[in-house]
Amino acid sequence: MAAEYPATLDVPVREKVPRDQAILHTIIAIVFYWVGAGILGFLAYIVAPIVIAIRVGSKGGEKFIQEDGPEFARYGKLFMAIYAYVYFLTDDPPEKAIESSVNIDFQPSGNPPWWSALLRPILLIPHGLVLGVLGLAFIVILPWTAIVALANEQYPKQFYSFVLNYLRWQTRVTAYLFSLTQQYPPFAWE
Repeated sequence: MAAEYPATLDVPVREKVPRDQAILHTIIAIVFYWVGAGILGFLAYIVAPIVIAIRVGSKGGEKFIQEDGPEFARYGKLFMAIYAYVYFLTDDPPEKAIESSVNIDFQPSGNPPWWSALLRPILLIPHGLVLGVLGLAFIVILPWTAIVALANEQYPKQFYSFVLNYLRWQTRVTAYLFSLTQQYPPFAWE
């Protein structure tokens, strides 16, 4: 079911994580969780729906999808590429990862009403709760990934599937949050 959703993400398995990159990822992950995650979450869940509602209200849903859909799809891709980087799935900086190592696709469609953009953060609360509970696993995953990457320059294979499926779910939620689709995201763990 989730594979048919108009937002997808795929990241190939990493064969090697160089130690210098592991150190950099670890530092960035620590800083990101202290500072960046709150800022990024505020921009995505509070500011973006307000901006989208204003744009849809001024030009209509169809025109928003045609004119602004690619711009918000790019923001969504950047959002997801940042997480792929923080979770050690790629060494490419987010902008470069979008074009190379992180395959993210948003297919903007539909005719969203302006008020829908404002309601989406509320409608996505169930997803936020589930993703929040699943996200608690990162308390173990990120330190263990850093240790394994530093010790033997590899990404722990047992975590790859979990992290990738978590980010796929987050990608579907982002597409809906940014009004790029009218289809409510499924509660699916691929």
